[in-house]
Amino acid sequence: MSLTRRSALAAFFLALALVWPAAALTSDEFIAGYATGILQHEFNVTDAVVEVRNGRVIVTGKAYGNVDRRKVESALQQIPGVTRVEVREADPAKAPAAPDAVQTTIPSQESNWLPHGLLFSPLHADPRWPHFSIAYRNFTEGLNLSKTFAANFGETLSIYRNRSFFGGEWEFGVQAGVFSLFDIDSASIDLVNADYRVGFLSSYRRGPLSGFIRVQHQSSHLGDEFILNNPQVTRVNLSYEEVDMKLSYNVFAWLRLYGGAGYIVHRQPADLGRGTTQWGVELMSPRTYWGGRLRPVAYADFQCHERMNWTINRSILAGVQFENARIGDRQIQLLAEYYDGRSPDGQFYTRAVSWYGVGLHLYF
Repeated sequence: MSLTRRSALAAFFLALALVWPAAALTSDEFIAGYATGILQHEFNVTDAVVEVRNGRVIVTGKAYGNVDRRKVESALQQIPGVTRVEVREADPAKAPAAPDAVQTTIPSQESNWLPHGLLFSPLHADPRWPHFSIAYRNFTEGLNLSKTFAANFGETLSIYRNRSFFGGEWEFGVQAGVFSLFDIDSASIDLVNADYRVGFLSSYRRGPLSGFIRVQHQSSHLGDEFILNNPQVTRVNLSYEEVDMKLSYNVFAWLRLYGGAGYIVHRQPADLGRGTTQWGVELMSPRTYWGGRLRPVAYADFQCHERMNWTINRSILAGVQFENARIGDRQIQLLAEYYDGRSPDGQFYTRAVSWYGVGLHLYF
């Protein structure tokens, strides 16, 4: 074989080696497999069909829970060769397939016990929604405090989930949280108040509509050092059990409205007002920045309770959410906050307070 022919063959195989992987990485078969893996392992999507044709991805599922479809679209859009992504809510068994399309199936969930994620999304501006957070708060009114530190610990866990009426999903879960407030102006950073909550909730979701019915207990306690340093403060034996219901509707991908009411069925002290109401709005930017890692958000929560003489309590939070499109439901939020109304800290529920601050919030 001549040197010329040998060089030509070497060049041919080199070009083939360079071109073949790129072609394989952008094929519809590769895209379908990659997209299916992301949907299953990062977003825990079940009972769905993935169809790919000429780089266009169509995901058809009957129920997505509270999966953020914008993150799904963003994650799939990053797959090499993808030109367009569409997420549909319909019966996957009836999803039509183009003759020359590649189609993969994501099976139904094998077990209904301990499913991943939740059907009802957190109420981000609710001062008593269990999650992990830390916040600096500067009081401008009430409690004779100035600089404080709030640390919250808690989570909502789904125990059992199954299909339900009207083509939706139903789940049973447990919720628990600890909400504490510290006086960082004091010599030993006194614990001011700690509220403990535990409850059971039954949630439902169908498309943009979701809701829950919850039975919860709360007890409230003053910090020992705070009592010693503030003898004029009288401890209240606050403890109650409440039944409440909330409904939420995603009007658009970026706009969520919610509201509901509750009733205290058992209480201490005996004259504690029973009725509770809550409503709010959540805004999330439809666009992400910094390479898909940052999303502006804003939340507002309003509560009006009989035990607080029906004063409207306003909780406003705004800032940015750090996220990763390849990780389905993990979020870190850096939020400025403002609160005005009766104190959400149980021992001081009759006191009018106002504060501004900044906090770091984690959702898993």
